[in-house]
Amino acid sequence: MRRLWPGWLLCMITAGLFAYVAFIQVPPINALLGDMRIPDQLPFGYDLEGARTVFAAFRSDHAVAQATGRTSASEAYVSLHASYDLVFPPLLTASLAFCGFAALFRPSRPGQAPRPAAVGFGLVLALAFTYLACDFIENAVADAMFGPKALALEFNQSFVFVLRVLTTGKYVTLSLAFALIIALWTWRLTAARRSEAPGSGG
Repeated sequence: MRRLWPGWLLCMITAGLFAYVAFIQVPPINALLGDMRIPDQLPFGYDLEGARTVFAAFRSDHAVAQATGRTSASEAYVSLHASYDLVFPPLLTASLAFCGFAALFRPSRPGQAPRPAAVGFGLVLALAFTYLACDFIENAVADAMFGPKALALEFNQSFVFVLRVLTTGKYVTLSLAFALIIALWTWRLTAARRSEAPGSGG
């Protein structure tokens, strides 16, 4: 496992960045919106009425912010997408891929991994990159809906369904990827115990 330390370091950096965004960057935006959650936080996104309500909250706060000269929730939201949320998705994608690979990496027993495990790893990769695409496109759509420029226009309800599909897709692909990684590690640990058991022939 020593050979894998760069990957574990990547996972720790990813977890740290997630914690920073979730507990430091996002709560002030929620507070400006009257404790409403930003679309990124809802596993199934906002429905039409919910999206309309959060749009009104963004618009109301933006008007107050312009009058007082502070940063609005909308500006902070777009800035988040252009900074930390631009870095986090690729890091998480790489971390998922690494965790799947690490479950198959067994230097003490070189050779090809069993076909089901290899297929599982392939699915982890597919899900990780699908998540990445969903997250980036979701951010772009959310900026188009709730960014400062959008607040000067009428609420665009045609984006609601698209955003909801992308947000749901993001969480579903992540959940499936994590489930597969857990399954791969369960397989690895079970196989290791069997090989170490007395009379296993290993």
